[in-house]
Amino acid sequence: MIHFIKIIAPIFIALAAFAQSIEDLQRSYSGTSSWNPQTGHFAFTSSGVINFEREDFKSGIWTVPEGVTKITIRTNVKVTGQFTIRHDCTIEGADQKTSILHGTDIPELLHQNQLDKGGNCIPYSAVYGEGKIDLYVNNLTTLNPIGYMWTGKQGARIHLNGVRGIDDRGGWHNHSDGISAAAGSTVRNCYLETGDDAIKLYADITVENTTIKMIQNCVPIQLGWGSYGNNAHGTFRNLTIIGDKGRGKPPAVIVGRKGAYQKTIHIDGLNLVNTNAALVSLYEAGMNLDLTAKNAAITVKQFWGKSAGNCRSVINETKEQVNRYTSP
Repeated sequence: MIHFIKIIAPIFIALAAFAQSIEDLQRSYSGTSSWNPQTGHFAFTSSGVINFEREDFKSGIWTVPEGVTKITIRTNVKVTGQFTIRHDCTIEGADQKTSILHGTDIPELLHQNQLDKGGNCIPYSAVYGEGKIDLYVNNLTTLNPIGYMWTGKQGARIHLNGVRGIDDRGGWHNHSDGISAAAGSTVRNCYLETGDDAIKLYADITVENTTIKMIQNCVPIQLGWGSYGNNAHGTFRNLTIIGDKGRGKPPAVIVGRKGAYQKTIHIDGLNLVNTNAALVSLYEAGMNLDLTAKNAAITVKQFWGKSAGNCRSVINETKEQVNRYTSP
């Protein structure tokens, strides 16, 4: 699966080149909503489906007009649809567990229908930001997206706080990657249970007080599927990784799949237990990772999975590459 495609299909560009107005959205949404033009606040007030009656699976994409600066999903409301945004905006839930942005419960939908030619699932992200903007996603659940969960392109930063990203469909090809966004993006106080790469280290990112569960096909930290994002830094504080599954033989926590690059990961506070997993897999020569961790309690099956690349590690002040580290 290719994860970094710079060219979005022309048909998607044609569909997304203009925003759908509030009136368009309300006519196309099966639930109820409210709109305050003075504050720029749009709220989904009951559960429903966005359906613009487009071909294939693009019907749920709402290209949000610029006057909307805040989108709220109320308590016990599930919105089935996707948001494409090209201006600063906040998307938030009234309740982390019951305010839900939902995609589809069909496993491997894009894969089976071959809509992701070349692996391009980016246009189908639950939240897709484009341009030099900041998107804030707070206090809600992103559930079973049609494509990725949260994607920022062309300089778009995404800031997650108190968000749950969950794929509970099963299947190997759901493309439910977590966050891939511009340098300066942040993840705080989140829970990620994604059926693909949870944190894509393609640009500088900070992750704090976050738990990642390794379910089937999940890679907690993905370095890249191509030669891009050179010199990207991932800063992690108080990271917890649970679960006994993943992707690969053995599954690995930190993976570089394709390309040549230099990446840096610094972790302060790590609790990791997966006795089936490797800590690092670097599939190709030319991959270089500087990994430092302190206050780390790690139990894995082995340090190395695929070892074609180079990992310079200092974990709890030791350069020894072993399967168990005890926090001081």
